[in-house]
Amino acid sequence: MKKRKNWPQLGFTLSLLGGFVMALFLRGPVSRPQSQFPPVADVAEEDAPLVPSPVQKKETQIFRPTASGNSFGWDENSIRSIGLVEIKKRLNQLASWPPGPEADRIEKWLVIRWATLEPREACQFAYAAVLQGAETSLLEEALRIWAEISPASAAAWAGSLGSPSLRDLAVRLAFRIWAGKDSPAAARAASQLRSASARTVATVAVAPPQARKNFSAAMDWARSLPGPKRQKTLEEILGEWTRRDPAAAAAWLVQQPGDVQWSLVGKLAADWVRKDPATALAWGQGHARGLETGSELASGPVQRKFFEAALANLIGADPEAAADWLASPAGQPYLETRAAPLAGRWTVLDPAEAAAWAMGLTNAQARGAALGAVAGTWGRIEPAEAGNWISTLEPGPLRDGALLAYCNAISAYDAAVAASWANSISHPGPREATLTAVFKQWRRYDEVAARNFILQNPNLSPEARQRILQ
Repeated sequence: MKKRKNWPQLGFTLSLLGGFVMALFLRGPVSRPQSQFPPVADVAEEDAPLVPSPVQKKETQIFRPTASGNSFGWDENSIRSIGLVEIKKRLNQLASWPPGPEADRIEKWLVIRWATLEPREACQFAYAAVLQGAETSLLEEALRIWAEISPASAAAWAGSLGSPSLRDLAVRLAFRIWAGKDSPAAARAASQLRSASARTVATVAVAPPQARKNFSAAMDWARSLPGPKRQKTLEEILGEWTRRDPAAAAAWLVQQPGDVQWSLVGKLAADWVRKDPATALAWGQGHARGLETGSELASGPVQRKFFEAALANLIGADPEAAADWLASPAGQPYLETRAAPLAGRWTVLDPAEAAAWAMGLTNAQARGAALGAVAGTWGRIEPAEAGNWISTLEPGPLRDGALLAYCNAISAYDAAVAASWANSISHPGPREATLTAVFKQWRRYDEVAARNFILQNPNLSPEARQRILQ
């Protein structure tokens, strides 16, 4: 007999299959994960990756398009017309390029194009890239585009940046553009920025047109500002004026009341000495005649403050140039008081050069102070190398002075070694004073070892031991 089909079971199977088909039909297309980008008009392009990170260029050699034969459309003109999705895709591709001018140039083209479509996102990308080492012009180009499109939004974003230096740069650019479009609105927004530094930068950027064209008018305008904003704004304008024309800035300052001179002369000195050290120092000494500065600073507290600030800033910025000036007839009277800070700063940059300069000084007091500064500073940076250098010095007052400074420098973290070095100081007075200072540091964390060292030290008299242990 022919076997019959099991129709109920077959019917059940067909029902399941039909239900599955209906479910697919009613459900519609399978959903896809949503992009983190907002929708864009250029939908014909392929899906781009998520927001690209700032380009971290790797040292890899890969094939890439060049300026010749641009079939890939990576030239500037082609990039100007690509869509948002393509921009982000290319920035992600650019991350694998070898570092160099070509990659930097194309990255800037892409960011500039991005800024015309999504200015906030492009500026955020550029800001992160600059924090990681890109040129600041990347941020400036993107922000300039945004500020032209929407100055209020660009200025608010600039004022919220976390990096103080980049924030001030961005605020200056955004508010300057905004002031050209709507100066009253920009001025109101400048006064509402959270950061005091940003408020000052923005206030200068939105200065009246006549003030922006004339530094003297700008300073007069800044003096009319209320409260603490006045001083910061004056310093900002004076700094720019000094970088461009220090003699004119100095001529303006000497015509001001004493309180204005006192508050701004340090700023003038710091900026002028970085541009023209010899002229700045001569002006501070009251030797302006014949130097075509057009003014002369009267002797007194303001003049001394200018000179002190100028010389201190020169030492900090270029200790070798400061050493040359101190060796000149004009600088010789200041050598004894400036030898130590100069040697200390120079040691941070090049200990061997600083030590050689200090040893070559003919003025005994300056040489002793400079050697002590070298030993103390070098001891904090490279204690072993500094100790080796001290070992080459001839026994005597100079070596004792260097040892005293060296022991004081290292005693805070290695008092036992400092005590051993202090024991080799030849003169009893400095040796006892140094061991006393080292003992006070040592006993804070190991009083037993510190006391035993002093009690068993054959270089100390019983009276000296008693004085140290008190």
